[in-house]
Amino acid sequence: MISQTSGHADYRPVTGVPSASCGCLDYMQRNALTMVADGVPEVMKRTREVLRMGASQIKLAAGGGVSSSFDPLDVRQYTFEELKAAVEVAATWNTYVMVHAYTPEAVQMAIEAGVRSIEHGHMLDEPTAMLMAEHGVWWSLQPFLDDEDAIPFPEGSASRKKQLQMVAGTDTAYRLAKKHKIKMAFGTDVLFDPTLAAKNGKQLAKLKRWHSNYEVLKMATHDNAQLLKLCGPRDPYPEGDLGIVKEGAYADLVLVDGNPLENIDLVADPAQNFVVIMKDGKIYKNTAQ
Repeated sequence: MISQTSGHADYRPVTGVPSASCGCLDYMQRNALTMVADGVPEVMKRTREVLRMGASQIKLAAGGGVSSSFDPLDVRQYTFEELKAAVEVAATWNTYVMVHAYTPEAVQMAIEAGVRSIEHGHMLDEPTAMLMAEHGVWWSLQPFLDDEDAIPFPEGSASRKKQLQMVAGTDTAYRLAKKHKIKMAFGTDVLFDPTLAAKNGKQLAKLKRWHSNYEVLKMATHDNAQLLKLCGPRDPYPEGDLGIVKEGAYADLVLVDGNPLENIDLVADPAQNFVVIMKDGKIYKNTAQ
């Protein structure tokens, strides 16, 4: 992810600025986990560097984040010109830009710049949702709730306060997305804790709060695949279709002991209920009798 200085992907320590004129990189940037870029020329350069490394699409931080230390949620990150520069560079490689953003102001500017997908957006209002629908922008939402599966930020910390502010908008976000028939993708954003990473299926099952079981399964399979296909010739799966069961498609299949169309909670316990797991035609698990 590419971020401005003091943005969501600027994970340098508090003593990390002023930055050195020698161009020395911190650990996160040295290991290509994040990139910090300021100004149109540098944003264009970093976008090209990410594409050079083989990215299928580009992600920028366009607004404040929960896990980052130096940016309140309400701030917009990058100017319109900087966001537009990244979109134009991605277009030269026939792919697209997605942005991390929560607030109406950040999302509206990103849409104006030509961004194709919003990651999160939990604090959006109805006019912004209508704008997304009008422009055909994807909404990659996560079922963030203040429950036992929430990322465990320390109580009283700045990140915990921002987390509570963000999850307060989750119900409204899903209702707006459904009301305005916005193209939705399922995401988890579980990055910080291996025990949470094992609960992706449980996160998926939480969507029953807003969607039918059919809608949940379709979003995680067919719909997510349609979003990924926006990367055109940068598609890392060029030989077949994703998210569909047909001859010639990628054989990414799960055999469930039970019917998730009737009980979506089956996907919350894959160890027990997924009896066959196949990826690209290769079986990784088979406990079927």
